Amino acid sequence: MDYNTEEVEELVDDFTLTKKELEEYDLDATKELVENKIKDLKKARNRFVNGYHVRVTVSYKPRLEGFTNHISDPVGKMIENKLDSEQEYNEFNIKLEKLYSIMSKPEIAYINDCLICNKSEASVRDKFGIYKEGFTIIKASSIVRFALAFDLAVYK
Repeated sequence: MDYNTEEVEELVDDFTLTKKELEEYDLDATKELVENKIKDLKKARNRFVNGYHVRVTVSYKPRLEGFTNHISDPVGKMIENKLDSEQEYNEFNIKLEKLYSIMSKPEIAYINDCLICNKSEASVRDKFGIYKEGFTIIKASSIVRFALAFDLAVYK
């Protein structure tokens, strides 16, 4: 008899932005800033291998992973007070994990699969059975929600 009766509960709340809510944003300019931030993330992920990293499971659940064997360099940390410091990278990943926890699976898939992993939009649409028109809203919503979380949104 299996005594592990813990169920994994799926949440049904969805805060995907609507077409009307998206009208106040300049999507092209916002997407460019989001893509630049993701480029910085990719570089930092390779630079700070011992930091915290957001990973996405196959069911698009965010998981924050970190390594405990950090080497402390307080002087280096004081000198390295740049946008790409390890502390800021870790804070970015913690914030990204929180953002993913309130996004829908298709929104997470767009950010993770298309923007971070460079997969095609068609592969994400097919995975969720979403038509191109419906995916346009999901894509725009995910870009704006990412931009809002990281203070990158450009308004019209």
